[in-house]
Amino acid sequence: MNDLYHSLHPRLPDIYNWLNQKRPNTPPLPYSSVDIRESYFKIASIDTNVFPAGFNNLVPAYQSGIVESFQLFLQTYYPQVRHILLCCEDHTRNTFYLENVYAIQHYLELAGVAVTIGSFFNDHPHVCHDSGYLDIQTAHNHTIRVHCLAYIVAHRDAYPVDLCMLNNDLTDGKYNELMALDVPIIPDPQMGWHRRKKSDHFAILNNYAVALVADLGLAIDPWLITTYFSVVSAVDIHNDTDRERLADAASDLLVAISAQYKQHGITESPYLVLKSDSGTYGMGVIRVFDPMDIRQLNRKNRNKLAKGKASIPIETIMIQEGIPSVRQVNNIPSEEVIYSVGGNTVGGFYRFHPEKTGHDILNARGMQFSPLVPATPSPISDIIARLADVSAHHESIGS
Repeated sequence: MNDLYHSLHPRLPDIYNWLNQKRPNTPPLPYSSVDIRESYFKIASIDTNVFPAGFNNLVPAYQSGIVESFQLFLQTYYPQVRHILLCCEDHTRNTFYLENVYAIQHYLELAGVAVTIGSFFNDHPHVCHDSGYLDIQTAHNHTIRVHCLAYIVAHRDAYPVDLCMLNNDLTDGKYNELMALDVPIIPDPQMGWHRRKKSDHFAILNNYAVALVADLGLAIDPWLITTYFSVVSAVDIHNDTDRERLADAASDLLVAISAQYKQHGITESPYLVLKSDSGTYGMGVIRVFDPMDIRQLNRKNRNKLAKGKASIPIETIMIQEGIPSVRQVNNIPSEEVIYSVGGNTVGGFYRFHPEKTGHDILNARGMQFSPLVPATPSPISDIIARLADVSAHHESIGS
């Protein structure tokens, strides 16, 4: 990593300028979060969320920067907006997610707009026929009032919202109530997991990383800031033939990664992460070191790759290069999560897991969070996060 840092640091102004020039001439994403893994030989994003939870994990020191970034975003691209509908997930029992919703509402209100929180309430349809809202306690005993979207549509005059901001990944693809509001919706609903593909995002990101290195003549291999991946479609993980296809694809990918390891003098063994090509919350994700692991996948891990959020079957699997993490919090493996608002980096935290190793998926039940030290992301982590955010911006135009 020292060689990588030494190669990139002198060119930071050029890199930031290049990234700014590559932004499309359209409104950026309202927000994003990027999971970053760092080993002793490379650093890269492994996931980019355009409907990020976790704003509650950002320390108070970030508040002024978050509020200013929301203000700049709204004033620049939506200057007439006075009242935002924040559309959240139906996680009424996940009090930490609700704390995230409270945090976003708080930041937006400080930015000078009114905020109404709305949800589909698919699990509590009675709310839509009774009062139209539910008062819910968050993890830290804040009370948020969440309104039913169908009720809002039926009583539109009582809800003068003029912009909808999604914090719901629309996994099931059902959002007629949102369209009935007849207001701009950001991010575009087509960026929901009913349509979005992780492989599309990483294809764009990897292409931009190659262009960044070539255009600026950086003395690095683009592989050092990206991950190799492949995609296998029409998969039933319980089917032996489909697992064989996955194992063959994994074998080919390991050959390509092993060649890079050899070229860069890396002596440890590469590994892979299998994940749903459309999904979030760390669901539908497992780690393997050998293609035989896929062929002999036990029932527990097959079930992990069979269904994702809302029990929707996983039919396309992305096989991604694993990055062993050298980051630690109290001697526990960790990874950075970097947040952006309107294309501006606003903060982040470390995600760590006391029961996991540096090769494991850390976005799992039992994970914990710790503030970044120092409080701002390192310039290299910032570049990786901005590269992912720019790529997601281009992805949203394609959607």
